[in-house]
Amino acid sequence: MIIDKRPQSWLFIASKCDPRGAPLRFLPRGVYRRRNGLKCAWFNQLSRRAKIFRFEAGKSTNLLWNQMDMSAPEYSDENSILHSDLGFRYRVVTPAKSTGKCVFLLHGSGVDETTLIPLARKIAPDVTLVAARGRIPQDDGFRWFERITPTSFEQASIRDETAAYAEFAVEVSECYGLDLQRATFLGYSNGANLVSTLLLLHPGLVRRAALLRAMPVLDISPMTDLSGTRVLIVAGAADQTYGPFAPALVTLFSQRHAEVDARIVASGHEFGDADAAIIRQWLAGPMPAA
Repeated sequence: MIIDKRPQSWLFIASKCDPRGAPLRFLPRGVYRRRNGLKCAWFNQLSRRAKIFRFEAGKSTNLLWNQMDMSAPEYSDENSILHSDLGFRYRVVTPAKSTGKCVFLLHGSGVDETTLIPLARKIAPDVTLVAARGRIPQDDGFRWFERITPTSFEQASIRDETAAYAEFAVEVSECYGLDLQRATFLGYSNGANLVSTLLLLHPGLVRRAALLRAMPVLDISPMTDLSGTRVLIVAGAADQTYGPFAPALVTLFSQRHAEVDARIVASGHEFGDADAAIIRQWLAGPMPAA
């Protein structure tokens, strides 16, 4: 329940719906409405279920959230909101009819979190998408960890950013009620490389991973037991940068007992319809046994 006692200043929140678990508190209006200019993710979830009570001039009105004026900019198209309340900036794209499954999207170098959303919608239009933005600037976009050359990377940056993303994945799942045991992590290029390090450095977090145009990036990879983990690796036949590393990546995960499905498509480093068809077919397979 939310009770607006002073419309210009404070909200009184009896927040049984608040994912952060606080039972009762006062919050400044600026905190509940925006943080760093953006709507808070936890309030998005709260607002979908809460009743709002406004007290103005001695009169109260009980409004369900879905009866409010949705034409206001801050309430329009929630899927387009770029959240900044967790360790990474991110978007959550929720379909009208969701299966309860979710896909975490990790983009490639020099772009942002929006670039994989069209591909993911084509692959699985009925799942929730969590598209985060890498924190390392590159050109006009972002990447996931620092590089030395196109095929060698700063090892400390890899480990720091992988740990930060692992924490983010857990927190955003708790905030939005997502089941990590039913989640798929889809990464492309530098994003796929971060998914691979999540598998190796944070075992148990990722149970199903689709890696497009990936390569091994850790100088020393731990012998993590990946039994019960499904990994799809899709390489481009004409990808002269990452393509030659695909066999080594397949071997790396196979040696650690992951269930690896390796494919090659007739393309370069870019992804396209052939990748979408392969991933869609692969996702139709069973989830790994717990």
